Amino acid sequence: MKNACLTALVLSWPQLALSQPPPAPTLAPAVAPEDVDQVEESQLVHGVQTSARVYTKDAATGRAAAQAALREIMRIYDKFDLHVRESEAAAINGAGGSDEAMVSEETFALLTRMLDLCRRSNGAYDPTVASYDFLWNFGNRPFVRPLADEIAGRRKMTGCDKVILKPQNRAVRLPIPGTRVTFAGVLHGFAMERSAEVLRKAGLNDFRIRIGNDQFAQGRVGTRHWLTTAPNTRMPDEQPLQVYLTSQAAVTVSDSDRFVIKNGKRYHDGLDPRTGMPAEGTVQATVIATDPTMAGAMARAVFVLGPKAGLALLAHDKQAEGFVIDATGKLWASPAMSEYAHLPARIPVE
Repeated sequence: MKNACLTALVLSWPQLALSQPPPAPTLAPAVAPEDVDQVEESQLVHGVQTSARVYTKDAATGRAAAQAALREIMRIYDKFDLHVRESEAAAINGAGGSDEAMVSEETFALLTRMLDLCRRSNGAYDPTVASYDFLWNFGNRPFVRPLADEIAGRRKMTGCDKVILKPQNRAVRLPIPGTRVTFAGVLHGFAMERSAEVLRKAGLNDFRIRIGNDQFAQGRVGTRHWLTTAPNTRMPDEQPLQVYLTSQAAVTVSDSDRFVIKNGKRYHDGLDPRTGMPAEGTVQATVIATDPTMAGAMARAVFVLGPKAGLALLAHDKQAEGFVIDATGKLWASPAMSEYAHLPARIPVE
């Protein structure tokens, strides 16, 4: 796959103990196939299908650990979902414009990582994209496109500099009234990161966690890496792409979660935070990274930036690879994606 003229952009997390992504785990040898029990637990979390599959010599231990992993995913959703009134996300937005919100160490560390990527992607990923909430009514009928003046007004509320973090007391301040933050771009990744820690603490090294279309796999299935799928979100009945993972997450962002087609034009909730408009030219973006939280944020940034600029964002990051499907069905991939998948030149998108 040729990716010509891709500009290099190096990403690195700030050197703060609380904002560091988790180190890659040291894995014990995979469980021998003849000794293994396969256990899978699934649960609907806030309307999203989740599952944890583990390979273990003790089925009872594996089942208990898988159930604990799903409870951890529920905890993360309850803490960071904007629709939960008691969530820390709701508390931050509720204090916006007039006060500051005191948050937990976990939340402060996550926000630090989110804002770092916001700056390094020049705002292509931006947690303040929630400031456009209620302006686009993708879920309602009839669909009404917001006016340009309405979008311009909200655009003044967005940006990496619209969130102020105070490390001395772990306070978060949104100085401009109307600014809102969302954890949605990293919610799946962070939940997979935390639930994977639960499984490791239970002594498990071979497992896969799924949240919707996103997943994190560690270890092996017998003697092989995990063989999983990356969805074709426009045509789910088509043969999906097959991807090999080992201690990596695969996160996909697409234009097919919430969308409306009006007068032949597709409007979707994959907004470009810099413009307030749905990103154009990209059908979906999938990022593979050892850090699940990073994969989620990077996938959203790559989706917004499009094939060339999006792959440039990944170009010099040693722990992130990915591919982008443009509006014509052409598939663009970072150079090392060939190590994880056999990618066709084009896939159906309509």
